[in-house]
Amino acid sequence: MKELGKRIVTAAIGIPLAIFLFLQGGILFSLGILIIIAFGLHEFYSMAENKGHHPMKRASIVISLIVGIIFYLTVSNVLEFELIYTILAPTLVGTYLITYGLYKKGISAITDISISIGGIMYITFPLLCLIAIREFNNLTTTEIDFGYFVLTLFITIWLCDSAAYFIGRVIGKHKLFPRHSPKKSWEGAIAGFLFGAAGFVGLTAWLNPSFGLLNNILVGVVITIFCQLGDLIESHFKRDAEVKDSSNFFPGHGGFLDRFDGVIYISPIVLIILFLIFK
Repeated sequence: MKELGKRIVTAAIGIPLAIFLFLQGGILFSLGILIIIAFGLHEFYSMAENKGHHPMKRASIVISLIVGIIFYLTVSNVLEFELIYTILAPTLVGTYLITYGLYKKGISAITDISISIGGIMYITFPLLCLIAIREFNNLTTTEIDFGYFVLTLFITIWLCDSAAYFIGRVIGKHKLFPRHSPKKSWEGAIAGFLFGAAGFVGLTAWLNPSFGLLNNILVGVVITIFCQLGDLIESHFKRDAEVKDSSNFFPGHGGFLDRFDGVIYISPIVLIILFLIFK
């Protein structure tokens, strides 16, 4: 099957499942995010192993899932933790991995422990922010439907990626960042920005009209700029590891990091904006 055919088949299966989880929210959505975290970390650490490093893969994934479960129970108001514990979570995770490294044979105390912690900072905590965005109605009083908001966020990223890919292939002449992603062009990036921002503004005006026009434009611009930066960052990692895709889990689409690199990068930024708007 040709590459485009694989992409279409994978999308036909994955998109309905994703929409269901976005709208369902709760434990099913959060479970989906934890699965993405686990596989994303596995791919990241596998790329590091491809470079000859030995990150603490299992320990990092396990501690990430434990933190993720506690985080979900907190934002869904099942558990009540003070803000200070949320702030201390990255420090505690880092301290655990550094201590665990004392008993782990065959690793570099500096390099491999740093890669282990770096994977969690790059993947785990940003994606936990996406859980907080979906459960934002539990954190504040607002009329916004955050199921529709997350759906709109992902559609925006899909529109941005698709426009950048197809229009870039047709008219792209000026390289965006050839050192890390030689196929991306400024023409494609601008097309992705315009289509993505317009999609977010239009869908949010329809599905969440109380969000406000200025807020709508602000978030749309932020998403379409930073999701493309997230794509470039993941391309940087892949080029350093000398791999085309983070994995082949999704036929025609690559791995988990290939599919979710944009949302990984934008989720903390969007969550901060939401707190500034509604808190």
